[in-house]
Parts: sequence; C-alpha cells; structure tokens
Amino acid sequence: MGWSPFRKTGLTHRDARSEGGLTLVTPVGGGATYLIDAAGRIVHSWSAPDFMPGYGYLLPGGTLLVRGQQKVPEHQVGAGQAAGTTDILLEIDKDNRVRWRFEHPSFHHDMFRLPNGNTILITWAQCDPTIAECVIGGMSREEEKNQWADPEHVSFFMAGLGVGGRPRDLKGFLSDTIVEITPQGEVVKSWNAWEHFKVDEDHCCAREFLHEWTHCNSVDIRGGKLLLSFREISRVAIIDWETGKLEWKWGRIHLSHQHDASFTPEGNVLVFDNGTHHPVVPHSRVVEIDPATNKIVWQYQPQVVFSFFSGHIGGAERLTNGNTLICEGQSGRVFEVTPPGEICWEWINPMIMPFKNVFCQMLFRAHRYAPNSPELEGLACDFRRYEELNRRWGLS
Repeated sequence: MGWSPFRKTGLTHRDARSEGGLTLVTPVGGGATYLIDAAGRIVHSWSAPDFMPGYGYLLPGGTLLVRGQQKVPEHQVGAGQAAGTTDILLEIDKDNRVRWRFEHPSFHHDMFRLPNGNTILITWAQCDPTIAECVIGGMSREEEKNQWADPEHVSFFMAGLGVGGRPRDLKGFLSDTIVEITPQGEVVKSWNAWEHFKVDEDHCCAREFLHEWTHCNSVDIRGGKLLLSFREISRVAIIDWETGKLEWKWGRIHLSHQHDASFTPEGNVLVFDNGTHHPVVPHSRVVEIDPATNKIVWQYQPQVVFSFFSGHIGGAERLTNGNTLICEGQSGRVFEVTPPGEICWEWINPMIMPFKNVFCQMLFRAHRYAPNSPELEGLACDFRRYEELNRRWGLS
C-alpha cells in the first residue's frame, strides 16, 4: 500500500457487515500493546518496564502473552541488529503485572500456549554443516559481497527489518528448532526443521542472502497437528507434533516469503502471502488452501491492483462470522473483509514510532476478539480511561 503523511489514520471505514469486537495491535517500536474498539479507539493497554513489545495475543482472563526485546537506546541498535541478545517472552496480566518471564538464547517470531500450560516456541539453531553445504538457492557469494560493500546501501535495504528478534552471538548457517517448554522453562520436546525438509526440493529464494535455510515465522496447532510457516523456502507445513512426522507442505511456486499460517474452523490453511519475490512484480494476497487437495479455495486480492502490499510481516485470521481480518503489516493497516472480499472495517495505525534508527508505523500482526470471548473476561475496557492518548493519536 502506498503511504502518505496526509492520509487519514485511525478508523477509516465501518459498516454493518463487520463482526465488531475488539482488535489487538502492537505498534513496532512502541512501548505497549493496545485493544482498539470498533470505533477505532484505545480501550485497554499492556506494558512492562524496559520492554519493547513486538507481538502478542491474549490468553483467557485478559493476560497478554507477548514477545519483545529489552528496551535500549536507539543509537545502540544498527540496521538488521537485534536490540538485545534475543526475544523475551512475558505474560502480563490485565493490571500490567508481569506474571511470567522466559528467556531463551535464540527464541524468535512466534509462540503458542497449549491447553496443558506448556508453550511452543520457534528458536534459531545452527544447521548441520553437511546439510548447509548442500542447500540450493540464495545469492552467489560474489553478489552478496557486492551488496554488503557499500554501508549506505546496507542501511537502505536493511532499514526497518528485524522485527522478529535475532541473536547477536549465534554464528554459522541457521535453521529452526521448534521446542515445547513447561512453565518452568524445561524443554520437553523439540523438532529440527533441517532434518525434515529436502535440499533438492525446498530451495532458498535466489534473491536472499544464504545465511539460513528455513526461517520459521509462525506457529499454530490444532488436534495435535502443528502448522508452521517457513519464509526462506516459501513453504507452509503441517507436522504431527507427537511423532514429529512432516505430513504436508505447500507453497513452492504459489507463495513468496509468506507469514502467519493459521488453521480455519474447517481445517483449511489461511496464510498471508507477502509476495516479496513473485516473478516480474511483487504482489501480496491472502490465500486459503485445502490441505487435502492442495487447492486454493479462497483468496483476497484488492479490487484496485497494487493497492495492497506488505513485503515483509503481515497476517490474517478467519473470524467467527466468516469474515477475515487482515493486517497489512508494513503500512500499519488492519482491515476486515467479507467472503466476497469487500472491506467492511478498516483502521490505520497512527502511531509512528522510532525503530532501529528509522521511523515506522508497522504492525507484525493483529487479532480480533468478540465481546463474549474468554480472553476479554474481567477486562475493563473504556476509551475514557485513555482520553489523552486517543486525542494525541487522533483516535477520539
């Protein structure tokens, strides 16, 4: 989406087809996560001292499960660097008390709280060196060297990237290990991506630096089946979490650096296809795939071509009324579409924040909660408590 400093922000459209409810957003570079009502106003917030949240979602009772980074002075963080050593995971209750804190040396991007209280995390891991030598794709070493030769050029193409956390001290060729931890932080199960993908099938994108193979950026689970999104190889995959067997993978020619794969109520897979390196011209879209047939059964594309795009980050989730909530991450635009693809609610993030020496209005992802959702139980939501903040950002 094109961005203009004169565009309207906050609530830009709402009609009777919208599901309603409250929408959770975390402005990248800011210090808080916010609930927005149907009128686009802040009605609740979560924050923690010396913590810069990156992305979170609600647990029953109004507790926020949120990943983020240690807050440090902006001048200490360069383009493409992590703010701290890696992401930090917090549980913050409705009264802004930190109830749980977990740090892992290589946690990044996403997490999923299981019914038994354990949590599934994505972590960076050093790939087996023998496999790393066989991975196909990526820029040539000569081209990569040329790209990094000019510091001003590096600052240009890396500006605003790195919202998922990357450890500064983990060297070598990276892939992903998915882990399940107990509330005490004990790892009870792990799954290494490089042991299940195939170097002759799951190629890295030819326009990417060949520093890693898979780059997982989302995790969802239903009925013991784990759904994962791998950006570098443009694959979404389903694994049996009990056995570790990779049961399904899809993407190759249809996706390009996608984010946020999630299950729909029918068991289909919904994914935000960023389209960063689709042939000829980048195109973003949201697609729903039936894993049983490998067919796209629904997709959202804008009625006006090239009016919808996010080259990295973004998300989509199916709502209870059949509509779909879409987060165009880079532009900070969140909108709800009907099954025919008509926009019935739109909110544009007005909060421009400093992030790694640039300004941004990005949102990694957004979530919608119906008024009777257990996540909102006991939560005091009142825009009047945030009158000054709403007025400051033009949301009142």
